[in-house]
Amino acid sequence: MPPFEPQDETLDPRAPRSMRLVVSEPSRARVEVLFHSDLRRVGDAFALGDQPVVIGRDSPAFASRDGVSAPLADPCVSRRQLTVCFRQGRFEVQADASARRPLAFFGPGVEACPVADSYAPGTLVAIGDRVLLRLAKGPDEADDVGLIGRSDAAVALRRSIHALADGTQTVLVRGETGVGKELVARALHTASSRASAPFVAVNCAALPENLVESELFGHARGAFSGAATAKDGLFRAAGRGTIFLDEIGELPLSVQAKLLRTLQERSVRPLGDSRELPFEARVVTATNRDLAVEVEEGRFRADLYARLEAPEIVVPPLRERAEDVALLFAHFFAAQVAALGDDTRAGRALRALVRPADVEPPPIPLEHVLDLMRHRWPRNVRELERHVAGLVGSIAETGAFRAKSPASVRPPGPDSARPPAPSTPPAKGRPELDELLRVLDAHDYVQQQVARALGVSRTTLDKWMRELGVRRPKDVPDAELLAAVRAHGRALDAAARALRVSLRGLRLRLTELGVPPDSA
Repeated sequence: MPPFEPQDETLDPRAPRSMRLVVSEPSRARVEVLFHSDLRRVGDAFALGDQPVVIGRDSPAFASRDGVSAPLADPCVSRRQLTVCFRQGRFEVQADASARRPLAFFGPGVEACPVADSYAPGTLVAIGDRVLLRLAKGPDEADDVGLIGRSDAAVALRRSIHALADGTQTVLVRGETGVGKELVARALHTASSRASAPFVAVNCAALPENLVESELFGHARGAFSGAATAKDGLFRAAGRGTIFLDEIGELPLSVQAKLLRTLQERSVRPLGDSRELPFEARVVTATNRDLAVEVEEGRFRADLYARLEAPEIVVPPLRERAEDVALLFAHFFAAQVAALGDDTRAGRALRALVRPADVEPPPIPLEHVLDLMRHRWPRNVRELERHVAGLVGSIAETGAFRAKSPASVRPPGPDSARPPAPSTPPAKGRPELDELLRVLDAHDYVQQQVARALGVSRTTLDKWMRELGVRRPKDVPDAELLAAVRAHGRALDAAARALRVSLRGLRLRLTELGVPPDSA
C-alpha cells in the first residue's frame, strides 16, 4: 500500500440548511460521527477530498445539522488520532503512532473486524471509548421529511417518499410494529404540495365497529339514534390534505366493501344520505399484516387488496439499519433533555451528560451504544424510544448513568463461550426472544436441531423467528453477508456466528450470490 501524505487542513463540507442532515455529493466519501462523548455531536459529518486527512482532536471540521462546523474537540482524543483516505472504492485507515487512544473496527452489523489495510464503506471505527465514526460512501441526502437515518435503507426510504409524494394514487405503507409507518405517511404529506392542508390520522383498529362508517364517511341528520346533526366524515374533513388509515387490515369486511367503492369513485356516501359526496384528500394506508395471507384466509377482500397493493412503501425494521440506532438514541435523548427544565435535578443531570466531558469513561458509555446497535429490536424504533425513556428515568432517580441494556442486546461473538444446550425441551409455547436466541446459539443456528430441542416443527420455529425478528439466512442483506465474510478472513464458521446464521445457510447464500463457498 502506498504511504499516506497527510494533510491537516481540508476544505469544510458544504453547510446544510438548518435541522437537515449534511448534504454531500454522491461521488464523495465522508466520515460520520455516530457517537461522541458530547452527544450533541452525533450526526456530524466530514466530506473527504482527494487527499488523505488526519483526524484528531483539533481537525478537521465536522459539519453539524444546523450548519456549524467544528472539530471533534474531545480533550481525551489525540491531536493526530488516525489518517483516512478513500481510494478505489475502499477506505484506507492508519492509526497515528503518537495516538493515545486505540482504534477498533466493526462491520455494518457491529461485528468486530480485524485490523486491515483497507475497509469497505459502512465500516465503523471506534476511537477508544470516546468517539465512533462511520466510513460512508454514496448519497447523503437531506433529512427534509422528518425521518432520522443515514443508512442505505434510510436513504432509499426517503427517495421512495419523494418519488410518490405528489402522486394522487393510494399508497400502502407496510412494515413491522413500531417501525414508524405513521411517520412515513406524515413524510409523504410533508413532502407533497398538500403540506399546508390537514393530515388526518385514523387508527382503524381503535374505531368501534358500530361507528366505523360514520367516522370515515360521515352521516346525515337522524341517520341513527343520537345523530342530531349531520357530520362530515374524516375523508371529507381532510380537505385537500391526506387521510392516513392505519391498521387497515383491522377493518370489518362490510366496511372494506364500502372503502373499495370510496377509493374507486373518489366519493363517499354518508350514512342515511342518498347523495355521493366527492372528497379531494390523498389516501395513505398502513398495516403490519401480510395482506396477501389475510386474503387467502378470508379476512381481507381480494379486490380491495388489488386496489391497495401498488404503489407501496416498505419500511425496513430497525435491525436492518444498525447505523441509525446511534442517531436515534441521541435524538431521543436530546428530546428528553429538552422536555426538562434547568430548574430540576433531573434536568441538570441530563444536561451534564450531553455536554463535553473529559472524564474517564464518558458519561454515556460507548459500549452501551454499541450494545444497542447489536440488539435485534423486535419492536423496532418504538422499543428504542422506550429504552431511552427508561434510561432518562434512571438518571433522574440516581443522577448518573446506571441503565441496563435491553435483554439479549449483545449477540455471541466468534470467541464467546457457548451456553450448554438445554437437556430437556421447553414447553411448546413461543419462547421469549432471549430464550430462543440462547437455544439457537447452543445449536449453531441449525434450525433442524433447534426445532428438535424446542420440541416443535421447523414450520413453527420459522414462524417464531419471523415474529420475534430473528433473521434467517435469506433475510441477511447481500452486502452485510459479504462484508462479514471478508471481515473474518474468509473463515466461514466465524462469519456465520457473527451473522447469527447456520454455516450451511451461509454457504447456500454464497452459492446463490455466485461466490463459491470454498473460495469465499
